[in-house]
Amino acid sequence: MGQAWGKLTKHEDLKDLAAGEMLERGAKLCPEKEAVVAGSRRVTYAELNRLVDQFAAGLKTLGFQKGDRVAICLHNSLALVLSFYALARLGIITVWVNPVYRGKELEFILSNSGARGIIVKSSKEDYDYAGAITAMKDELPALEKIIDVGHSKGTIDFASLLQKGELPREQRPAVDPHHDYLMLIYTSGATGIPKGAPSTHYQCIRAGCLYAESLDASADDIFIGFLPFCHSYAFNSILIDVIAIQATMVLLENYNVEAALQLIEKERCTIHHAAPTHYIMTLKHPQLEKYDLSSLRAGLISGYVPPEELLEQIEKTFGIYFFNFWGSSETGPGLLSPWGAPREKRYKTVGRPVEGEEIKIVDPVSGREKAPMEVGELTVRGWNVISEYWNNPAETKAHINAKGWLRTGDLAFEDAEGYVTIVGRTKDQINRGALKIVPLELEEELAKHPKIAEVSVVSTPNPVLGESICVCVIPRPGQTINLDEIRGYLQDKIARNKLPDELCLMEEFPRLSGGVKLNKYGKGGIQELAQADTAREVHWKKKKRA
Repeated sequence: MGQAWGKLTKHEDLKDLAAGEMLERGAKLCPEKEAVVAGSRRVTYAELNRLVDQFAAGLKTLGFQKGDRVAICLHNSLALVLSFYALARLGIITVWVNPVYRGKELEFILSNSGARGIIVKSSKEDYDYAGAITAMKDELPALEKIIDVGHSKGTIDFASLLQKGELPREQRPAVDPHHDYLMLIYTSGATGIPKGAPSTHYQCIRAGCLYAESLDASADDIFIGFLPFCHSYAFNSILIDVIAIQATMVLLENYNVEAALQLIEKERCTIHHAAPTHYIMTLKHPQLEKYDLSSLRAGLISGYVPPEELLEQIEKTFGIYFFNFWGSSETGPGLLSPWGAPREKRYKTVGRPVEGEEIKIVDPVSGREKAPMEVGELTVRGWNVISEYWNNPAETKAHINAKGWLRTGDLAFEDAEGYVTIVGRTKDQINRGALKIVPLELEEELAKHPKIAEVSVVSTPNPVLGESICVCVIPRPGQTINLDEIRGYLQDKIARNKLPDELCLMEEFPRLSGGVKLNKYGKGGIQELAQADTAREVHWKKKKRA
C-alpha cells in the first residue's frame, strides 16, 4: 500500500477557512498586490475582494441562498473569477459547465444539478447561450435566473449586479469548510452519462495548497492561466492555488499558442501548467525561438500519459522544473511528485500518494491487492476523494465502496518506493486471443519513430482473435509510413504477440471537450474512426490471403 509524502504545514492557517474567507485573507495580507491580469484589467487583491463582495450582494438580491446550485459557463476571465468567489462567499455551490458544451450536454448538467441559476456570456458570433437555455426551460424547472455577461434580451445583466453595494458581514451565511460543498464538476461522459463530483471547501483549498507545495510556489510567482477553470486540474492548481498563496494569475480567455507565448514574455510568467497537447502545439510553433520564455521556472503536465520523449523535449526547450501527475474530478490531485523528486520519478511515474491519501493496486475483477510492480486497477481513499456522485446513488455504489475506496478505472503499478506508473485504462486493454495487451507500451515505442508525430493504439474487431491491435498514427509533415514499416520497427522491441495488426492514418485526433484529453472511446472518438476506416491497412487479412 502506498505511503504518503510530506506534511501540509506551510498553509495550516487555511485549513478551517472557506473559499470566500481565503480571498479576504489575501486582501488583508497584500491589498495592493495584483491578483488577476485579464486583458487590459489589472486587479489587486483589495479590489478583487471588493468586487466579489459587490457581486455577492447582487446575487443575494436575486434570492439565492446557501446550498443552492448556480452554474458558471464562462471562459477564463475576470467575470469567472468574480462569479466563483462571490458564490463561494454566499455558500452557494458552483456547478462548472464547460463553455464549449451545447444542447444536451448543457441541459443534462443543469437538470442533474438542479441549478437555480446560470452565469453565461452570450455572443452572436459564438453561441447564444441565453437563447439556447431559454429554449430548454420546460426541461429545467429548477432554473430561475440567467445572468449574462453579454447582456442579451430576457436575461439579468452581469454588470448591474455589481452596482448593489457591498455585502454586510452579518448577511454572509456561516459556511462549514469541512462539510459544505464548494463546487460540482462533471466528468466528461465520453463513454457514458456524465457524473457530478462534488467537493468541499476544505478539499479544494487543501488541494490548491498541495499543488503549490509540489512546485515550491509562493506569492512571488505569476501563473499563466489558459487551462479551462471548469476542469479540476486548472480549478485547483490555478483558481484556488493562486489566491491561497497570494500569487498572480494571468488569464487567457481562448487558447492559442501565439497569444500564450506573448503573455508569458510580457508578464514574465513563472508557472506554466499545461496538457501534453499544449506543449506539442507550442514546440511546433514556427516562431517559438523569437520569444523570451526565460522567466518560466516550473509547471505541471497532465491530461494523459505523455511519451518520455516529449518530456525530454520540453525540458530541453523550456528548461523548467516540471513533472507529470495523476488526478481526476473525483480526487483533485491524487498522485504528485513533490518538489525535489528525482528526475526519473518525475518523468516516468505520476508520483506518490498525497498526504492523507491511501492507494491500493487491485485485480479489477477479484479485488485482490497486487504486489509491487504488478499491474492492476488503481483505487484510492482519503480526504481528497469525493464521498458521492451528485444525485446518482447507483454510480456512487458502483465506484465508491462502503469503506471509501474509489475505483478509478486506471491500470497502474506501484514500485518499491511507492511511486505509481499509469499504464492505461481498464477499458484500454486489448484482448487479442485471450492475451491482455496494454496500448501504452506500443505508444511509447512508436512515439520515438522519426516519421510519427502522434500515436494512439486501440482495438478493432477480429473474427478469430476477438480483437486486433490497431495503431492510429499522425505522420510528421512530409512523411509517409506503412504497417510493414511499423511492424519492422517494433519487432525487436516488443513481444511478437503485441505487434500491431492494423494501421489507420489520421490527420488529427479527436479530443474531449476542452481539447485536453484524447477522445479514444466516445462517440466520434479514435476507436470509432479507426473501425469505420475501410482504407486502414490490415496485416491479418493480407496474411490470410497470402
